[in-house]
Amino acid sequence: MARDLARWAVVGAVIGSIVVYAAIGAYEHRWPSVIAGSLLAALLASAHRRARFAAYIFFTAVAIRGAVTGRWTLPLYAGVVLLVMQTAPARRAWPRLQRGRLFGGDGRMRRS
Repeated sequence: MARDLARWAVVGAVIGSIVVYAAIGAYEHRWPSVIAGSLLAALLASAHRRARFAAYIFFTAVAIRGAVTGRWTLPLYAGVVLLVMQTAPARRAWPRLQRGRLFGGDGRMRRS
């Protein structure tokens, strides 16, 4: 029971922070941030098998954008969320990609 509570707390915190990020983007008229944030929130909420990977890409882009523009709160935010994504509740919510599960049993793409 406590494991489920921790999992849902992490899921709610991560998805909620992305929704807030998208809302701030809408307020500042940064439409790519709104679209990307909304799409990522939907992927994470639906527990899509590649949601974790998409989150890594998204938060890396957020950190780079913040470093380039001089808004140091963005890399800090991205770093905190990426650290939270390493916790056990987050791994239960969004499992890591495993070699061999994506294509065939040997990790290679099947020939058509």
